[in-house]
Amino acid sequence: MTIDELRLNLRHLIDVYVLDQTLRARLLVLVARPNVPAKDILVELEPFQLGRLNQADSKIIKEISFYFC
Repeated sequence: MTIDELRLNLRHLIDVYVLDQTLRARLLVLVARPNVPAKDILVELEPFQLGRLNQADSKIIKEISFYFC
């Protein structure tokens, strides 16, 4: 997974699971940083995913964790 793929996947997860606009904006700022804090973003996303995570998004999270955490 490249850094561009990481950003694309994190944006997808944020768009799907984060309904609060303020938090969404803050997380997207983190995604845009040169050194993306992937682990921190995943931790912030965790409460929103409980019981809602589909298989494709679960696979994305596992790949992000493998390559960037």
